[in-house]
Amino acid sequence: MNEKVVCVILNYNDAQTTISLVEHIQYFDSLAHIVVVDNKSTDESYEKLKQYGSSKITILQSQKNGGYGYGNNVGIQYAKQKLNADYVLVANPDVIFENNFICALLETFKQHPNAAVVSAPQSNSTDKAWKNVGVLKTVLATSLFFEIWLKIRCYPASYFKNKKEVQVFAVPGSLLLVDVEKMMSVGGYDEDFFLYYEEPILGEKFASKGYETWLNLKTNYIHNHHVSIRKTYKRWSEQHKILLNSLEQFLKKYKNVGKMKICFSKIWFSYTRFEFYLYDLVQSIRTKW
Repeated sequence: MNEKVVCVILNYNDAQTTISLVEHIQYFDSLAHIVVVDNKSTDESYEKLKQYGSSKITILQSQKNGGYGYGNNVGIQYAKQKLNADYVLVANPDVIFENNFICALLETFKQHPNAAVVSAPQSNSTDKAWKNVGVLKTVLATSLFFEIWLKIRCYPASYFKNKKEVQVFAVPGSLLLVDVEKMMSVGGYDEDFFLYYEEPILGEKFASKGYETWLNLKTNYIHNHHVSIRKTYKRWSEQHKILLNSLEQFLKKYKNVGKMKICFSKIWFSYTRFEFYLYDLVQSIRTKW
């Protein structure tokens, strides 16, 4: 294949997980290069990662911890400007995939010239992709009941039945292949958001340009959910607090939600905060017992 694919991995205080992924993929012939971006870790991650620098592996450190989007943009820009990448595989450190995974995604790009993002399902999760839902469902989805059990943002299983690939609004951000030119044309990740809502934001930005997001159903990958983030935010309620801040910003910036609806949303957010505190409490009791 002539396409130049560069893998970008963002690390923050979790060098060992990042190293495990690098060691697993470093000899993939589908990857021209691997760029590891240490997002200004507060531990010794950067020093540990530097030992893995080679002709195929570049280790960078961001100037600050500007969040998920900022750190990945550092890697994507490097891949474009220094390595002349055609595609960038954005990978969380806590994923597992094989060489043919990348080849399968490239085939989907060939079939769909307007595609900006291609990914595949997580083999250990039933959540394949998200719909472009309205404000009400977006707000309700901050609750465990609506998001985890009712899955109001997810496509129904019938949407994927007997298909080899399918167009969707947004895919989980843990592992996705992006067309670098299209990614740069929308300004990359929105750096106003520190963490969370990267996926629907990309969906909104690409849709505004007429670009598409596709899910290849012939391959898959493993995502060991929350392995890296829980090194920093150990409680679900801590993560949820950041998510709510990002959602409020998302509603204002991308959904044009006014002050009155934001006020009603915050009332619901108060309930969901209690829900997550209760969840943490139950988990703590279970652990002790």
